[in-house]
Amino acid sequence: MKTEDLISALAADPAAPRPPRVETRLPGFLGLGVLVTALAFALVLGPRPDLAAALARPVVLAKTLLPLLLAALALPLVLRDARPGARYGLPGALIWAVPLAVAGLFLLAFLTELPGDRLRLFLGHSIPVCLPAITLLSLPMLAGLLVALRRGAPVRPARCGALAGLVAAGLATAIYSTFCIEDSPLFYAVWYSAGIMIATGLGALAGRQLLRW
Repeated sequence: MKTEDLISALAADPAAPRPPRVETRLPGFLGLGVLVTALAFALVLGPRPDLAAALARPVVLAKTLLPLLLAALALPLVLRDARPGARYGLPGALIWAVPLAVAGLFLLAFLTELPGDRLRLFLGHSIPVCLPAITLLSLPMLAGLLVALRRGAPVRPARCGALAGLVAAGLATAIYSTFCIEDSPLFYAVWYSAGIMIATGLGALAGRQLLRW
């Protein structure tokens, strides 16, 4: 075959279809994880009976909105971390506002509650439920994110997995907060944060193994 004929034949062959990008895969897999988590939540826990009235109080609404905001800000960071050389940009700076707000709510509650009530509100009565629930509710969403991220090329897979865990944990915490009746920031600022850190750590461990090139 002449060189010109070979070039013409190669040019005529249809290009192999490109695999779906992370941005294309992620909504479906994350949505599936959210669906599984929501179903498990509905079957095992369910929302508190006075949810509507409770959410009318800003301090209670904050324990749902702040984890949602954390997840919303962490999601673009996951996508950027899955691409070599991508910068975090504005979401990378804004995300620090969430722990600062949580710390501010904790400090405000500490200063305004009676000294005799502080330890009681801090310990609450549901730590053995809170930490496992947030961790377990985050797992389906974390799994969905990790499956989607395998199409990426993160330079630091553990960090990318940790960010995926942060997204999943934020969503799981927001869902769990609709069940929890511990409404003081002295409780949820600490123990919700602990549950989020556990899920984030699991994401880092999983990412280190599953997101390597």
